[in-house]
This record gives sequence, C-alpha cells and structure tokens, in this order.
Amino acid sequence: MYTFTIKDTGTDINIVVTRSLLALSGIASLLYHGHAYYYINILASIILFIAAFFASRLLVQYKISTALLLGLAALMVFIATLFIPFAALLILYGLLVKKIYQVPVVNVNSEGVHIIKAFGNTDHNWDEFNNIVLKDNLLTLDFTNNKLLQLTIADDSLTVDEYSFNIFCSGFIGI
Repeated sequence: MYTFTIKDTGTDINIVVTRSLLALSGIASLLYHGHAYYYINILASIILFIAAFFASRLLVQYKISTALLLGLAALMVFIATLFIPFAALLILYGLLVKKIYQVPVVNVNSEGVHIIKAFGNTDHNWDEFNNIVLKDNLLTLDFTNNKLLQLTIADDSLTVDEYSFNIFCSGFIGI
C-alpha cells in the first residue's frame, strides 16, 4: 500500500567493491610480473594496497570517481603485469557493480514490511514491531528485539501523508 524509496547513493557498496578490487589488483601485481624489473611490481602493489586502504576517503571525502580510480588501477596493473585481461577485468567489474546496484525500497502493506535491497530482501510481520513512524522524511522501524532502523526517504518518493501512514501502521501494530 505504501512504497518508499530510500535515499541512498550506493557509496557503501561502492567503497567495499572498490577496496576489494584495488586489493586484488595489488595481489595480482605481486604475483604476475611481466618484465625483469620486479621492483615495478612491488611499487605498483604498494600503491594499490594504499589506495585500497584509503578507498573510503578517496571516494567520499576527495570525491574521486570510481571509474577514474579503477581506471588508474587498471593502468598500474597493466604496467606491472603487461597483461591486458587483468586491467580489462578490473574495469569490467567496476562497471558491473554500478549496473547491478539497485536503490533500496521499503513496501509497507497489510501483510507487513518488505525491504528490498541489492543483496537480499527481508520480510517482517507486524508482530515484529513495537512502532513504525514516518516523520520529516525519516522512516523509523522499532523492532521488538530492540533493533531500531531509521531510513531517510528520498524526497521524490514521499507523496504520502505522514499522519495517515502513522495511523495505518499503528492499526496493525496494536493488533
């Protein structure tokens, strides 16, 4: 009956995948060397490991795009290994994550609350909640197991009246 799009830019999954790809690139640079100068491989792997460690800061604070970061990593992997498929796979995986990611959605109906995320959906019955409140674009799900989930609703998906939504939810929680 009610559907909310969660305000999420996908940075969490993007950071994890980028960090993993950079670390795997560092390992590949160490293991596969394409020329006699092994110090190039060591230098490339050190730079890639440092970039993996600071991926969150690079992507969020300095606002470096994922494509640019993975492109530079692919270039470094190619220079270190002289093997094009490693660099191509790195870029392909980076682009594939963007295509797979879907914006989280919360559906609230008479059967319960259904949360749809990129990596798994969860269904919750009404008896699992102490309270559900929508106030100022913030959906608060208070579970009976003392778990509290607060989700910021995207402005474009908020077309419901807060009062009617809260009355609707309180009618099912009180049963």
